[in-house]
Amino acid sequence: MALHTRDGGLVMPNAWDGLSALMLADAGFEAIAISSAALAATLGRSDGRHEVTLGEHLEHARLFDQLTSLPVNGDFEDGYGDTPENVAATVEAAVASGLAGIGIEDTSGNPYQPIRGFDDAVNRMRSAVSAARGRILATNEGKERLAANRANDSRTTARRS
Repeated sequence: MALHTRDGGLVMPNAWDGLSALMLADAGFEAIAISSAALAATLGRSDGRHEVTLGEHLEHARLFDQLTSLPVNGDFEDGYGDTPENVAATVEAAVASGLAGIGIEDTSGNPYQPIRGFDDAVNRMRSAVSAARGRILATNEGKERLAANRANDSRTTARRS
């Protein structure tokens, strides 16, 4: 948490494979992030549709940790599950794998309804934060909701703020 609360902020770049993680560590970055889109692309798969498994995400994060010894923040799509309890289980798995942070998106993995409802998204993040219990930094990646709201109704974005 010290990196997030100090003066001057934290710049945390996304690595996509072991070589890029080593290059970013060698460049002096103090933490690295995993992009689910980058991981999916390196595997020739689509992002946001659970084509990359939770196990593959965790293995990828462990690789970065082993190679660099830097804190790793994982982008874990929608938390790998339809319920807040599933999201909590994903957070527990991330803690057990040694991640320093985890991002949970408002996406659903469903191409016909790609953005979760507001209340569902909030309940899922409450569950994630509760499971984290200060052992890992849990954040919401609401960029999809923001993009959808730009095209639709900006009042939902204000409500979320």
